Amino acid sequence: MDFQKAILQIRTNNNLTQEQFADRLHVTRQAVSRWENGETTPSIETLKLIADIFKVDGNVLLGTNQQMCQSCSMPLANLDDLGTNADETASPDYCKHCFENGKFISYATLEEAIQDSINYAELAGITQEEMLAHAQAILPTLKRWRA
Repeated sequence: MDFQKAILQIRTNNNLTQEQFADRLHVTRQAVSRWENGETTPSIETLKLIADIFKVDGNVLLGTNQQMCQSCSMPLANLDDLGTNADETASPDYCKHCFENGKFISYATLEEAIQDSINYAELAGITQEEMLAHAQAILPTLKRWRA
């Protein structure tokens, strides 16, 4: 389910008009209409508010299932993990460690990303060799590095 359908479903499941939904989020009815029409998306703070108020998983809002950062392969488990676009909306493709304000903030090259992955082996509960093999297999297939 994509974002606009998720917003519509949350609103209708709660028997709210666009105006009522907007009031609960401190936004305009027009903003809700634009979200439901796919014209715009809310800021990451508004997404967090929607998730909190209506008790929905952030991945539902983004129309994704547990996906990974398309730069470093970090799991994007919740809204706090997401990077931000230049307009402060959430980036469903990149984590906050790789992408901020619409710009990549880490790794100039794929090789740097692969080598840096070794530093996260212990956190992932695997050996450095296993992490390196994972990074060499996965990172080149990710959106940022496919060019």
